[in-house]
Amino acid sequence: MAMGLFRETRRGLSASALLLGGCLVPADPQAANLPAKGAAPADYVSACFTHRAGFFTIPGTDTCLRIGGRVRAEFRYLDPGTRADDAVGSRARGRIDLDARTRTDHGLLRAKMRYELTRNTGNYGPDTTSLEEAYVQFGGLTAGRLQSFFDFYTNDENFAAVTVSDLKTNVLAYTAMFGSDLSATLSLEDSIERRQFAAPNGLGFPGEGFTSAGARVPDLVGQLLWEPDWGKAQLSAALHQIRSDNLVPGSGPTPFVNTEYGFAVQAGLQVDLPMLAEEDQFWLQAVYAEGALSYVGFGDTSIKEIDLGQTDAYVDALGRARRSRGWAAAARFVHYWTPQIRQVVFGSYGVVEYPGGSIVTTAAGGTLGFPDTTDWRIGSNLGWLPVSGLYLGVEAFYRHVDPRGRVFVDNDPVSGRLIGSADVVEARLRVQRDF
Repeated sequence: MAMGLFRETRRGLSASALLLGGCLVPADPQAANLPAKGAAPADYVSACFTHRAGFFTIPGTDTCLRIGGRVRAEFRYLDPGTRADDAVGSRARGRIDLDARTRTDHGLLRAKMRYELTRNTGNYGPDTTSLEEAYVQFGGLTAGRLQSFFDFYTNDENFAAVTVSDLKTNVLAYTAMFGSDLSATLSLEDSIERRQFAAPNGLGFPGEGFTSAGARVPDLVGQLLWEPDWGKAQLSAALHQIRSDNLVPGSGPTPFVNTEYGFAVQAGLQVDLPMLAEEDQFWLQAVYAEGALSYVGFGDTSIKEIDLGQTDAYVDALGRARRSRGWAAAARFVHYWTPQIRQVVFGSYGVVEYPGGSIVTTAAGGTLGFPDTTDWRIGSNLGWLPVSGLYLGVEAFYRHVDPRGRVFVDNDPVSGRLIGSADVVEARLRVQRDF
């Protein structure tokens, strides 16, 4: 880039001077306009104005590239369940983003990649390294790894997660545009990352866990998205295959059907509130699912000593496959007290139910099997954005899990220790730089 700028500056001089042997020697005015013998055309990086800020043209091509990333430091306090649990933890995360775009006669050609490396200690759990995004878009085609087209709000501005579907997955999708603000997408998405099966809570349950067989078809996801000037609204649906390897039931007269299908439907709304502050927003969404709890946002609702792995399906006492049911609602409000001070208030309420005799009660008064469970969460964070790209914030978060009965600690009926419900309080400090 420096060489190119130098050539352009020199070309613009009407009376050049050359430094030769410590003396300034006037140059021939016409000599400056003559091309250097054998010189190649200047080829240097330049800003790319056809996309948003930060893109530049790759030399020798018509492709625009943006190199970005994120560095995050976080510190957390979390109510411990036992004396052995860490109450504190820390996290350092680095992210690299590459976004390449080329305008063609057939529409925009785009390739996006995002990679994250995380170092965790204490209550954050093990270190992680993940390819978060890697996809190609060409016209209406999208192929690769990215956010599921089913998802709406995805925990973007809260530190702790609320009960929403938030999954990066592998997809093959096509999007059709209807005007400038309405689109419809049909997507084939990886079903294995959405698959959830768990063993029954405790021993002695009259049914059994659902042992997963190999996947045969991907999930089918549809999305209808409207993005008017005041925000956006989305309807989405998913069909999810459930295949069992339990071909002979533990009890019952006949084998149960070895393939079932779960489904999920969701509606989401985001409204801009410029009458309060320029970037204020309100988000609201609700979801219902049967046999597809990942689309609700439920995976493991365990908390402290309550171990509650959720499952898409289970086998009842008669050897029949039964699907779980779940629903959740979530909301988020973003308010800018000043252009540099932002507050986010968020919460969710979710329910998982297992119809058809999914639990039994023991003589000790505890339940075995898959108990119906409610899970609600609420929190708020306050952040300071002193300069562009820098965020410093704190968050407080509260969560309550109720298995609607008394369950054995750590799924161990022999211990005789029972818990009815549990609460947890969490606090985090975050320092983050985006570039």
